[in-house]
Amino acid sequence: MAELVIYATPPEAEVSLYLDDGRLIVGVSQSVNGRGDAHVLALPPEVAAQGSTLSIVCVGYQPFGNRGIVSTDEDAAIFILDDVHLTPVEAAPSPTPPPVPQEPAAVIQAVYDTGDHDLSTHDGCGRFTEACCTALHAQDPMWGHIRKTGGQNQYNGHAVDAVYLLAGSGAGVYDIIHDSVSPNASPQCLWKDAGDPELWYYPTGHTVGAYAMVQSPRLVEAPRGAAPKRSKSR
Repeated sequence: MAELVIYATPPEAEVSLYLDDGRLIVGVSQSVNGRGDAHVLALPPEVAAQGSTLSIVCVGYQPFGNRGIVSTDEDAAIFILDDVHLTPVEAAPSPTPPPVPQEPAAVIQAVYDTGDHDLSTHDGCGRFTEACCTALHAQDPMWGHIRKTGGQNQYNGHAVDAVYLLAGSGAGVYDIIHDSVSPNASPQCLWKDAGDPELWYYPTGHTVGAYAMVQSPRLVEAPRGAAPKRSKSR
């Protein structure tokens, strides 16, 4: 009986030889020539030279498999590697593109569609404006509030029904509630005027999904590239 010795690492790998005549020869792990990574495949004496597939597998490792020609003599066998087929390298996945910013009107409508805001009341309009400013600022840090003080109509120190895009395409003040504080109130996104950069601010502690302000909010410095300050007041 001829023996085919295959050295494979790690030693616990499973070595098999699939003969083209349909027979399967399974290797036995043992020490050969002082090496502990030998796998001996005993081929029956009547096996003629023929094509075969050598398979080596082990859990945690990439499998090996290739065609070849096996031939035998009285007590030894050889496997001649043949007919090599390379496996194509999988292309790296394309990076996920950043989300496309929504149009301001779509953002405002989406906030309203949550059903969390009552635009028929003063406080409901104020909270809606805060939620819209949060969502808009998350897409573009140029969005902020219009500061209000003293006896001006305000909620938490800002306009009740408007937000301010400080710079960029379409910069200016936007009215975001049609007929606010009334049963007919509805969301809108209507450019009003260029606004006063000195009144723009975005409060610290303002996070997506929650609005946090103190009584006297610390104003955030206008982002670079903002419109130059002007002296007129609203």
